[in-house]
Amino acid sequence: MITSVIVSIMVGSLIWLDRVFVFQSMISRPIVLSTVLGLVLGNVHAGLLIGASLELLWLNAPPVGAYLPNDDSFCAIVATPAAVLACSSMSEPSAVGFALVLSLPFSLLGRAVDMHIRTVNQELLPDNMENIENKILFVMKKALARSYLYALLSIGTSTVLLCTVVYMLMNILPGFLISAFSYMPFISIIIGLAGLVSKDMPGLSQTGVFVLGMAVVLIMTWII
Repeated sequence: MITSVIVSIMVGSLIWLDRVFVFQSMISRPIVLSTVLGLVLGNVHAGLLIGASLELLWLNAPPVGAYLPNDDSFCAIVATPAAVLACSSMSEPSAVGFALVLSLPFSLLGRAVDMHIRTVNQELLPDNMENIENKILFVMKKALARSYLYALLSIGTSTVLLCTVVYMLMNILPGFLISAFSYMPFISIIIGLAGLVSKDMPGLSQTGVFVLGMAVVLIMTWII
């Protein structure tokens, strides 16, 4: 498991670059990215469920113009190993829901890392524009290497942290909470579709609705 997690971090960090810094062939979308990582980790179905949930949760938040949404790709890379790990002690829907709930804050970290990389890479542009054709290739290679290094460090640290939390909690969670987590992938899909219908960018109110929805599910599963 440790070896496959390390490989998933390396592969995920490389594919994450497709989001902004190279290729941009859409393989960094959660539905593709998590499925690939699920294959690496030996559980394609869990990876696909993570990817579909995150893909639809951010369905109405494309990076258009100056709007930079939270990083669903970063979140998918971190969540997939955590979900596969949790599958060893609970059902697959519960494990995926558990990983989703814990990994959502990492979408904010992914956005911060993205913005930081863009800022520091701007410093690589030479002040002297003479012979720019000869310098640009070196600058591009250095920027790409730096981007991968930042991605590897941030994704690796986040994945280790999340997997540690999952490992510590997965065997002590009460039954009603595990049952509630099994609904989270479907709640994510419903919220994403609702956001698409409303045609509004996700806001603080929608975040509150998501938290309220999770609270209702927890209460209902506890009562039942």
